[in-house]
Amino acid sequence: MGSGDAVIAEGLAKQYPGGVWGAKSVSFSSNYGELIVILGPNGAGKTTTINMLTTLIKPSGGRGLVGGYDIVSERDKVRRIVALMPQDASMSSDWTPYEAVKWYLVARGFSISDAGREARVWLEEMDLYDARNRLGWWLSGGQRKRVLAAMVLATRAPVIFLDEPTSGVDVEGKYKVWSAIRRACRDARAVIYTTHDMREAELVADRVVMIGEGRTIVIGKPKDLVDGLPFKYKIVLRGKANHPEGLVAEISVGDITITYYRDRSDAIRALDSIETSASIEPVSLEDAYLYYVKMRGGSRWA
Repeated sequence: MGSGDAVIAEGLAKQYPGGVWGAKSVSFSSNYGELIVILGPNGAGKTTTINMLTTLIKPSGGRGLVGGYDIVSERDKVRRIVALMPQDASMSSDWTPYEAVKWYLVARGFSISDAGREARVWLEEMDLYDARNRLGWWLSGGQRKRVLAAMVLATRAPVIFLDEPTSGVDVEGKYKVWSAIRRACRDARAVIYTTHDMREAELVADRVVMIGEGRTIVIGKPKDLVDGLPFKYKIVLRGKANHPEGLVAEISVGDITITYYRDRSDAIRALDSIETSASIEPVSLEDAYLYYVKMRGGSRWA
């Protein structure tokens, strides 16, 4: 472990009984020491992809390797080198954070002394050390989520999968989770992380895998995906736009219209013609997502 591709997904697909597709063709690779964020809306196939790569479900098609091991024919070897925080995981209310992390590690083969040491290290990393002996009943939902993340990161597994680990976590808690994940990457571990939060992906990802309707749409560094857009500024307003001069693209989401411009000067001229309250903003990863994913999904662009 520690060199080469940590994860390889090639056209991974999953069709459930009844003909429902959980994923149609997901492809990407990740390196050790890299944080990959799989980004997409609910129902895009993020969790299905994670469940295939961690051998919880068998693919209907495609190929997956984790640590060089095939996820179908070598599933037992895959399971020995991965750790997963499922989206719907929960911490026992009868355990303390220290007990939860420690005994999870013991179940994975750690000695009691090593498990206790790692539990203390990672609870400190999550800013939960002072709450280490507090029963789960008395922890907030966000604190429980951070305990779950600590449990997974403390395993020191070479490949870590985190399915929406900061859902329900407050802003300060999110930064604690991100910092701990970064530490894992510095230890040359691969981290695969799912979210539908564009801002989160922009802040933490080394590379982003954007998926839509079960397919990989585009892969790249957040900055490169934003820099590759054919426009640099946007105006967000309620209602319809007047299609002013300089308009490059337009998309409507509900009653919100977003218009895009190559230059700030074009956006300023457009703003002068808008009667409702609006402002000019630079584009972000959210706009890259709308461009790469929604456009391919049939949204209307000028």
